[in-house]
Amino acid sequence: MKRFWIFIIFIGCNKVDQDFDSSTIDFEIPQEVIGKMTRGINIGNTLEPPQVGEWNNEYISEYFFDDYVSAGFNTVRIPIRWDKHTTKEPPFIVASTWLDTIEQVIDWGIERDLFLIINAHHDWWLVNNYDSPQTKERFHAIWNQIAKKFKDKSPKLLFEIINEPHGMSKENVDELNRDILKIIRKNNPQRIVIYGGHSWSNSDHLLSAEVLNDQYIIGYFHSYDPWEFAGKGNGLWGSEFDVNQIKNKFKAVKDWSEVNNIPVIISEFGAIHDCDYNSRMLHYFTYVKEAVSNGFAFQAWDDGGQFKIYNRNARTWPEVKDILIHTYSDSPENFKAQYVNDNQAFLSWKLNENDGNCSKIVIEKSSNSFPFKKISELDYGMTEYIDNSANVVNSIYRVVLICTNDTPKHSNPYKVAR
Repeated sequence: MKRFWIFIIFIGCNKVDQDFDSSTIDFEIPQEVIGKMTRGINIGNTLEPPQVGEWNNEYISEYFFDDYVSAGFNTVRIPIRWDKHTTKEPPFIVASTWLDTIEQVIDWGIERDLFLIINAHHDWWLVNNYDSPQTKERFHAIWNQIAKKFKDKSPKLLFEIINEPHGMSKENVDELNRDILKIIRKNNPQRIVIYGGHSWSNSDHLLSAEVLNDQYIIGYFHSYDPWEFAGKGNGLWGSEFDVNQIKNKFKAVKDWSEVNNIPVIISEFGAIHDCDYNSRMLHYFTYVKEAVSNGFAFQAWDDGGQFKIYNRNARTWPEVKDILIHTYSDSPENFKAQYVNDNQAFLSWKLNENDGNCSKIVIEKSSNSFPFKKISELDYGMTEYIDNSANVVNSIYRVVLICTNDTPKHSNPYKVAR
């Protein structure tokens, strides 16, 4: 009997750590939160397939969140499909087992002090039949149950209304955003709600969306530009024109953010593994650099497949992770490692203004899939280096600035080819 009561007390205490009384918690305004969310990742193609496991990813494990924290991420976006777990007829009940499953995942993240974003993802039934009153009623009922279930969770849990509602008109998406925000506010008056525009939720769609009148909102957009490269792996990327296109896109979103006083996240971006290696690395680098420079938090897309960043089974990370974590607004730019001969590579890069916060430059090299290792250390201010090593072909180089508090600021990795 004593053991039984001790067990109950333990569970009760643990629950208090995870849940809050929303009526007594002071939620931070989005302008403060966005500066803490900064670097994030998606657990994609996991809870949003028609059935869990259908898209080659097993169920989420608790250790994922340990690895996200260890890697340096502080935000995790969790795409969720609700359709298959909700009755088709009124009153449109979401299965309690599914809500409990989502709660377990949320709690794993909250216990590790992560920001979490949950949403309605791949719920195409809504898009295809939005004009039906029953369709609207069903989606409203789903969000009403989500809002009630998680109303006392940590303020670090954020709600995203809907992912990429392509097929719906701008007017319908504006209406949907208003309606769902109103439903959420019944039980979550200060929880941050994330909304975007119609179609594929790119930056132009956010800029054209109706501006919601609410203090606790964040805008989102997605970008895989250009899709022919990032989504299909065709061609090369990284010309001055290519980079300026991304810079101009982010600048337009920043202007919108400042005019409307609404912080912004880019909650999906990336490039598939089939892309040219150097182009892909520069693509990630450019997106992160522009997000950080413009004050956006970001969550890179990771679907466990062609956009894989984290190897969930091996618990390992490729070099893309270091780009996501160690790219800053003043990271070295225009980095290239050029082939001279089989035993020599010429490295060059551009430095940005850093107010004297950086003291040295480290040259790192990776060969034959081995981890990066330091091969040289230079005084800050140098912008060239010659590596006279054996077999430089297919070696990967990067430049790392060592700055205040030993903060490493990385360039994009670059692979040498003949």
